[in-house]
Amino acid sequence: MHDNIRLAEIADIPALCDIWQQCFADGRDYIELFYKSNFERIKIYAYIKDGRPVSMLHLVDADFICKDKTQPAKLIYATGTLPFCRKKGCMSALIRQVTAEAKNGGYALFLKPSSPSTADFYKSFGFEEQAALNIVNISPAVNQPLSVCDLSFGDYNRMREAALNDISHVKWNDAHIKWCVDENEYYSGKTLGIKYDNKDYFLLGYPEDGTLIINETDLSVNQLGEFGALLCSVFGTENIKAYMPADCAAGADTVFTLLYNSEIENPYINLIMI
Repeated sequence: MHDNIRLAEIADIPALCDIWQQCFADGRDYIELFYKSNFERIKIYAYIKDGRPVSMLHLVDADFICKDKTQPAKLIYATGTLPFCRKKGCMSALIRQVTAEAKNGGYALFLKPSSPSTADFYKSFGFEEQAALNIVNISPAVNQPLSVCDLSFGDYNRMREAALNDISHVKWNDAHIKWCVDENEYYSGKTLGIKYDNKDYFLLGYPEDGTLIINETDLSVNQLGEFGALLCSVFGTENIKAYMPADCAAGADTVFTLLYNSEIENPYINLIMI
């Protein structure tokens, strides 16, 4: 390992919170909640200067599944560097460290870039653009009656895996799904089971400025249009914006995931963090 790089320790959390707060728009209470809920289950690589983390990179365990094949994978999340240390090679050193370990360990890395310039930075290390999601905007006009209930994180994950069984996808453990559900609730969201025509569906979403943001669902775009008015009434919104697999729905905007060392081509990837 690079001389200035080590795994973060509990004593580093205040410094990690400082980096996070200077790199992202999240409040301190959210950041502290993230570490309280997740520190034990993730790896955090820190670049150390004068005995203190100045740059960081988080890794979250997952698997890529393709029918009879499974490859371990890790999500790269919340990468950031304090302003006075930027453009000095700190993050590049962290990326080189984790890509070398992924190559040697035979696992994939993946992330959602926050901007085109960020994507170009990771591509320079060998990351490739795959796993597209389209952002679909829906203005529902029908109020179709539905049976709706709250889902636990365990039930959500079981329904998710059953729905994705026949396609290549990222598989998350229950701990990650629990955090996604808890984070969604932090933003006044709901995790729902929906029964229609004797079939069960799932939906994870939250309201934002009058729009229901659907992070993940196995409902189709047509179904969202059909059921949308009722869903909007549940969330107190007027419109819907849904992240849908690109091969299933056309959208105004497309979001790509970057993959490194993946043995499985173009898996469905969702419920990831920027």
